Amino acid sequence: MYFSRRILLQIIVLLFVIKTKGQDTTSLKKKENKEADFGETEVRMPTNDNNSQKKAESEKPEIGIAVSPSTLRFNAKPGTTQTKTFKITNDTKREYNFQVSFQDLMYDPISGQEKAIDKSYKYSLSRYLALSNSYVQLKPRESKVISVIANIPGGDTNAIALWTQLIIDQVFERKPLEIPGADKNTIGFGINAGMGFGIKIFQNPPNVKTKEVEIINLKYTAKDTDKKGNPFLNMKVKNKGDGIGYCLFYIELTNLTTGKQTKAKVKQFSILPGLEKTFSYEISPEYQKGNYSALMVLDFGDPDSMQSAEIDFKID
Repeated sequence: MYFSRRILLQIIVLLFVIKTKGQDTTSLKKKENKEADFGETEVRMPTNDNNSQKKAESEKPEIGIAVSPSTLRFNAKPGTTQTKTFKITNDTKREYNFQVSFQDLMYDPISGQEKAIDKSYKYSLSRYLALSNSYVQLKPRESKVISVIANIPGGDTNAIALWTQLIIDQVFERKPLEIPGADKNTIGFGINAGMGFGIKIFQNPPNVKTKEVEIINLKYTAKDTDKKGNPFLNMKVKNKGDGIGYCLFYIELTNLTTGKQTKAKVKQFSILPGLEKTFSYEISPEYQKGNYSALMVLDFGDPDSMQSAEIDFKID
């Protein structure tokens, strides 16, 4: 009986040990699997995806070709050198090529109409200018800055205002002209429709007078009853100095009945020596009928040099 109980107890203990070992082995396997899973976990670091960048670039809207600024202003003393820059931006998906050159201009003193002229012209500036690059190749989304160098010779003869225009013309690759059914008597020609830009370039040496722009006429023109249109104000100015004038002009309108004042947008302009210019200001329908006073002002950035003219008129 004693031996039977002892044998039974040993069997129970043996079964318990076997079961415990089985549990430990299972737990160990689970632990190993967890460690293996952890070891195989993929950790990704941030990287530069060139393909994503290229895709983002390709999806950008095509704005076109831009050139800035629209005017270059030199103020070099005779016998000195001065440099200005402009930028060409290709905001498209294709490549463009441009040729840069100069074209001197003369202006009719009354109409202001311009006419191309050669470098022998007294006020030609191009003969004293050089470019850092006269042929510009622009890849898609690329910008380039070009330098314009003015080397003004010494002497009183060059102590005058000078001007010219910078021309930026698109350049095309010449392709053979194909005319279907052409024979020896056929005459053909091809046309490339391209783009071009112009930048006005002015040179004012320090000795010239640039603030002698005067208002010579101010006129109110009533609405034409036979045609659609609004009344407007005309202001004529003339540059009586020997330098290129740079001015701002604005208009203040006052309703003489209500006292309400309105200031029109400021506009900027340049005017060459001896030239006249006429500026028109259209009076919109928002102005009620009645008596008005208009003050037109030329502003040179110097309170002592401001020019002004005033006129009273009636809107019917």
